[in-house]
Amino acid sequence: MTERLELILLGMPRLIGTTGPIPLSPGTSLLCAYLALAPEDGQRRQVAAAQLFADCPEPVARRRLSTALWRLRTEVRTATGVDLVKCTRDDRMRLSPTVEMALDTQDFEGLVAPALEAPPDALTADLASRLERAVSLHGGQLIEPCVDEWVLAERTRIETMYLTALDYLVVHHGKQGAHLKVRRFGELALAMEPLREDVHRHLMTAYAAAGRDDLVERQFERCRQVLLDELGTDPLPETIGLYARLRHGDSALSPSLSALRTDLERARREVDRLAIVVDRALQHLRQMG
Repeated sequence: MTERLELILLGMPRLIGTTGPIPLSPGTSLLCAYLALAPEDGQRRQVAAAQLFADCPEPVARRRLSTALWRLRTEVRTATGVDLVKCTRDDRMRLSPTVEMALDTQDFEGLVAPALEAPPDALTADLASRLERAVSLHGGQLIEPCVDEWVLAERTRIETMYLTALDYLVVHHGKQGAHLKVRRFGELALAMEPLREDVHRHLMTAYAAAGRDDLVERQFERCRQVLLDELGTDPLPETIGLYARLRHGDSALSPSLSALRTDLERARREVDRLAIVVDRALQHLRQMG
């Protein structure tokens, strides 16, 4: 039977064979992930040595790369009987094209890309299902333990797709009134980017559509508090304006400046009324004391 391998890059890198996980040392699994992200025609040894062992002089880096390649080949061959690495005459190396291998990053992109071609409010049930499957594949950041420059650009691209997919799902399920799914996907997004006011706004709108005014209130307060704690600032005017509209049962968008000004003036009146109530309560407590 042909050995079929699966390489997990989202989260901790792992190589899985037909019979289960293949034990790899940390350095070996990192090299395997590096080769998976290499150009289609492979990566030059000199470049790989400099990127993977940037803290070493060039001769030492090349020796360490040779050792890592030997270990990767040996560990995989021992477990599966296949040679995972192909080295070419022009001093390039890559994962062998003759080895059948599935990459979770490719599966992730294949599910996400078609769904993001349309705006979020046009998402169909089938495309939403694809996005949910994609989100389930995201076990963490790309090659999570690595902070080297060679992985950062690709990691940012994948994370942007992931956050966009979550935002689409929040909008879609908000329209359906499925506030539990809204909360699930919204929390995943905010776990990565707690300062994203657009995500907070989409959550508030979705909760309002589901008739959960209590969750609208809590989400706005959470947004306000995290901005205050992290940046020492208040929410943007459009966030405050949206909150004011939702408090009055109006979830329609008001993009004009005049509409936004009306929303903010309404919010200020509510704050002023609340301040009067608080002052009276404090005065009553002082009299009692």
